[in-house]
Amino acid sequence: MKLKQPFYLLVDIVLIIVSLLAAFSLRFGTDVALYYFRMFLFLLPLSIVAKLAIFYLFGFYSQLWRYASLKEGLRLFWGISVASLLILGILYFIQRPDTPRGIIVIDWLLTLGLIGGSRFLARARKDIVFKPSAKEQKRVIIFGAGEAGSMLVKYMQRHPDKGYAPIAFLDDDPAKTGMMIHGIKVVGGSRLLPTIMSDHPADEVVLAIPSADRKDRKRVALACKELGIPCKTIPDISELVDGEASLLQIRDIDPKELLGRKEVEIDLRDTIKRYEGKVILITGAAGSIGSELCRQVISLKPSKVIATDVSENGLYHLDEEMSGWLDEEAPLFETHIMDVRDPSAIDRLFFEFKPAIIFHAAAYKHVPIMEKHPLEAMENNFFGTQNLIEAAKKHGCERFAFISTDKAVKPTSIMGFSKQLGEKTIKLAASKSDVTKFMAVRFGNVLGSNGSVIPKFKRQIKSGEAVTVTHPDITRYFMTIHEAVYLVIQATAMGEGGEIFVLNMGEPVKIIDLARSMIRLFGLEPEKEVPIKITGLRPGEKLYEELFAEEETVNTTRHPKIFQVLDDFNEAQAQKFLDKLEVLVKSQDKHELMRFLNENRLIKV
Repeated sequence: MKLKQPFYLLVDIVLIIVSLLAAFSLRFGTDVALYYFRMFLFLLPLSIVAKLAIFYLFGFYSQLWRYASLKEGLRLFWGISVASLLILGILYFIQRPDTPRGIIVIDWLLTLGLIGGSRFLARARKDIVFKPSAKEQKRVIIFGAGEAGSMLVKYMQRHPDKGYAPIAFLDDDPAKTGMMIHGIKVVGGSRLLPTIMSDHPADEVVLAIPSADRKDRKRVALACKELGIPCKTIPDISELVDGEASLLQIRDIDPKELLGRKEVEIDLRDTIKRYEGKVILITGAAGSIGSELCRQVISLKPSKVIATDVSENGLYHLDEEMSGWLDEEAPLFETHIMDVRDPSAIDRLFFEFKPAIIFHAAAYKHVPIMEKHPLEAMENNFFGTQNLIEAAKKHGCERFAFISTDKAVKPTSIMGFSKQLGEKTIKLAASKSDVTKFMAVRFGNVLGSNGSVIPKFKRQIKSGEAVTVTHPDITRYFMTIHEAVYLVIQATAMGEGGEIFVLNMGEPVKIIDLARSMIRLFGLEPEKEVPIKITGLRPGEKLYEELFAEEETVNTTRHPKIFQVLDDFNEAQAQKFLDKLEVLVKSQDKHELMRFLNENRLIKV
């Protein structure tokens, strides 16, 4: 066991000396005979060595005593008791029956008081000496004086550094009015909130009652809104009450905490002129990137935002979200079901709305699934992109941004290859267009996106499963959805046509380190409380991704987080290859398609 707190070791030595000296003084008075003084000098080193050895074995010097509980208190008691019994045993073994047994008993009591007291001070120090002032804390009224509310208040009181100071309870059970819970009074029911607020001014109201129905929650929230006070709730509070979750799980996991670097600062003011008054079309709008594009482009003052996706359910939820916070002065926002594989549907929508700017985020993206369905991947990701490009040229759109991925660099999967084809198609379209500015934006993984590792890790940790990682050395580039979309918008605004922009993703992150960080954010210990299981690389999966190919030249742009890559693009060769591939996909011959890709060494099969 490693010695982690040497300070306590020094304190204990002093207290052991004081304890033994006090025991002799209490037993014999201040005038100690020479015989007993020699006995004291004999017992002192024995007592120090024996007690420190037992204390070390009982883990006294590897415990964070400011978080000690009754369990640690019992460990103190037994450790000190065993040390005293050991001293008695040694005295018996070396045949020193002349040592008064009263000395050992008094020393045991004094050691228990002094050593235990020193640890108690460490435990109480956090709450007494270093307790933040009221000015540094938010005054909170808790709605719900039940078990959940009791746990929440206790947590706030034990962790004042979190910045919350509970000042009162609300509860609609009249029998609880006037009662005290952890020193906090139940001052009345929720309907008396305006009156209570005048007597107990607070900064927030927190709902902590699992049994409250939606109607009551809404009523309290509206009352808080009228009073101009924030109303918050505790997610999964019933799990806390049942003991199924840790108190550290009160807050949700913020993906930014897992990024390992500072998130890109968002400022879209300089790009507004590119988008203001324009009709913006977003494909794949129900997905993680597409929905975040919808949220951010609204602030650019377009005349209208058209959100399209093949997922009816996804569009429904997006429409509900957007309509919930858009005001009457916001740009028009419409959702439309559209399959990018259907040229007729695309043409109808372009004819009706005449979009000026297109963000093409629609794609099949799950690597293992696309390995099983190569024709479907090509039809959606390759043909779908071609269909949209043709419509954009036909209707004279101003800008077209294709959302690419680092999997397009030296692809080993069908999904990555389909995205590489998208980039080539974009460059080919740009070389033939004098009206529409075509460009692609390439980046790595986004934290918290649908189907990514973060939601999977959260589900596995909450359900008590092992966290699964495909390989101990697998790495990926990560950024948050918010910053990735911001940079996509910036790149699209600065593009002049034909560019492949690459976002600065920072350093790659080991997935196993990400898993460990995720587990710790839940207040648990990786590999001990939550096992990590290595499952092996999946079909088409690479050990590491790359943002740039070897043959590409990397140039900076006027934005420090956006690069541009250049290569020797042969227009005629690219057109010939794409035409051949189109014939193979339309033939629906999966085996011939795979043979062609393998022969061209564009994927590993």
